[in-house]
Amino acid sequence: MLVDEFDLQQREKAPIVPSPGKCIYCYEILSPEELTDEHVIPYALAADTLIFEDSCCTVCQKKITRYEQNVLRHQLGAFRAQVDAPTRNKKDRVKDVVIHFVEVDDDANTVRDLGERTIPIDEAPLIINLWQSPPARILGETVSRPDQPWTYFIESEVNALIRKIREETGANHVAMRLGKINKVQYQRFLAKTAHAFVSAKIGPDAFQPYLTDIILNRSDDVGLYVGDMSGVHEFTENPENTLQISMGRLTTGPAAGSIAVYFQLYPSIKSPEHLIIVGKPLVDLDLVF
Repeated sequence: MLVDEFDLQQREKAPIVPSPGKCIYCYEILSPEELTDEHVIPYALAADTLIFEDSCCTVCQKKITRYEQNVLRHQLGAFRAQVDAPTRNKKDRVKDVVIHFVEVDDDANTVRDLGERTIPIDEAPLIINLWQSPPARILGETVSRPDQPWTYFIESEVNALIRKIREETGANHVAMRLGKINKVQYQRFLAKTAHAFVSAKIGPDAFQPYLTDIILNRSDDVGLYVGDMSGVHEFTENPENTLQISMGRLTTGPAAGSIAVYFQLYPSIKSPEHLIIVGKPLVDLDLVF
């Protein structure tokens, strides 16, 4: 397993990967004028950390942007503003968070809608919403695992906000309804990032891709190749404010021989450990690694 660790605070700029002379998603051979640079790790997470020069055509870029921006701006927008993640235009930065509150009974059943509150971003509790999934079906795993939103928050900040709402409303027990996560768009975003990462590392012609239909919105069957798998390897360096991404070849199970990418945002908060099955190698990976 080849491991790359990126410090999202430092935003170090790595060397640019030379253009493959084609789009890494539709594989059409095009001139440099018809291709754009691809941020393998999205700019909104890691600035210019890893760029694949002239490797995405404008047609594919438009298809990808629709769901990638939804994930980065809407699902992760408030969190990115709170941790000062990269942005091309700070005027577009999220300034407020809308949180829906309800009163619940002792069994956590809703008894009263307390409405929404718009809270300035610098006063809102730190919350990040991701998605946790069972392993990709191609792996043939039989262990049942959650398929639901995953949330991390600073407990003291959330408790302070809930106390404030209790005082305002007279409610005994208050619960917060957090922002919605679009599972398919989030997993499509993971597929796109994993495919781009492998393409940049070994070249788009070094493997037979599994994910292009998912990336280009031609298939919604993301669970076949995208899921979670804990314990792939231990985080070994600086876990703070870091993205860990790695690639390797599976050696056991129904997908043995396939290239897999491990992807985890902010490992220090024990976030979901995504494992994406990217494709079948067409070269000797032992030589590449």
